[in-house]
Amino acid sequence: MFEIIIYILTLLASLTVVGSASSAGALNGAFSRSFAGVATQIVSTKWLISYTNTESFLRACLDGQVGIIGYIFLASLGALILTWTANLYNYRQAII
Repeated sequence: MFEIIIYILTLLASLTVVGSASSAGALNGAFSRSFAGVATQIVSTKWLISYTNTESFLRACLDGQVGIIGYIFLASLGALILTWTANLYNYRQAII
């Protein structure tokens, strides 16, 4: 389950990076945009999955070992993912 959250976060991050680079004039071709997006996602996913503190902290929050703050953190992470996805869908960029 936590791997799915990590994959979603890295997908959103790679879409944001490639979208920002594309709007700045870089990555004009569709091939270069898709290659940059896939490369960004693979590198960041491999790093986050190998970084075990991320997964163990999320698991501790879900198991209740962190207390009510862990549940609030997971709810806010879900809200962040939904907001980020909505911004990418509606505005084609991350709103900063």
